[in-house]
Amino acid sequence: PYSHLTTCMLARGVLLKPWLPTEIKERRHWDISSSERFDMLKRFADYGLEHWGSDRRGVDSTRRFLLDWISFLHRYVPVGLIEAQYLPQHINDRPPRFQGRNELETLMGSTSVKDWIKISEMLLGPVDENYSFQPKHKANAYETPSQELVDALTETKA
Repeated sequence: PYSHLTTCMLARGVLLKPWLPTEIKERRHWDISSSERFDMLKRFADYGLEHWGSDRRGVDSTRRFLLDWISFLHRYVPVGLIEAQYLPQHINDRPPRFQGRNELETLMGSTSVKDWIKISEMLLGPVDENYSFQPKHKANAYETPSQELVDALTETKA
């Protein structure tokens, strides 16, 4: 009776893991490398530039949609870094901070919007000095608070 929900939940899962249908079909967890994931982002950027054009407006549109997607993708923790008792991953789980197996993997798992913009610059070129991106959802997209803010909050509570 609830089979229609499976498709809905799969669609949400694919935002996080675009290779999810392959995992389901092959009945395995795919420890996809950061370079394979980066290739997916390259294809996405290429499709965006093909659709919106490679002028300034097209690059900006592509970047905005790419950053929206990265705001979901960063939640993925590579299977090779997860202990067996935590498999399968759940979409509601907040990813723990982790050190990737290489610099790109660590960058892709960052919760910092600045790092997401760095990834977009690797694909679409540099952004303007005053460029900013605000994710549509703020659940996991936040900057680490400055020490001054932490100190101020601590003093207020004391």
